[in-house]
Amino acid sequence: MKIEDILMGRRVRQNHALEHATFTILAQMNPNLSGGARSFSDGFVVFGNANPVQLRQAAEEALRRLQEGEAELAIHPNCGTNLSVGISLLTIGTLLGLAATRQRTRIALTAASSIAGWAMARPVGAYVQKHFTTLPDLRGVRITDIVQHKVLGAPFTYVHTVQE
Repeated sequence: MKIEDILMGRRVRQNHALEHATFTILAQMNPNLSGGARSFSDGFVVFGNANPVQLRQAAEEALRRLQEGEAELAIHPNCGTNLSVGISLLTIGTLLGLAATRQRTRIALTAASSIAGWAMARPVGAYVQKHFTTLPDLRGVRITDIVQHKVLGAPFTYVHTVQE
């Protein structure tokens, strides 16, 4: 793992956008799709039993559509960013509520601010995706190969990309 993978560098953000777009298109091909993924500077991993032919088709279409300007494909409602943002907002809300001096006020503030944090998770998560964790500008990016692996019986597929 490279330092860029940890710090969400340009290539990670591009691959994260491609991952989201690929999952969106895969879900249109297969409405019962379930799975997860993780982006890196040299591509992304799809966890689960992905059909490599469908995955290749979806990834190539996703790349083409992002390169043609369909930036909205880079934002996905089930992204882990939304979960992280939601947990952060809920935690901040709970801590703010617990800071109140009166017990009755503390309980009410904790409940209200926690609910507000939960309600804001998706819209704030989408904002964070758009501006910090994805980058739909995939000019010069191409998919090099798609390789299936198994580790301890668990299947995963790596979609490799390069920037030219």
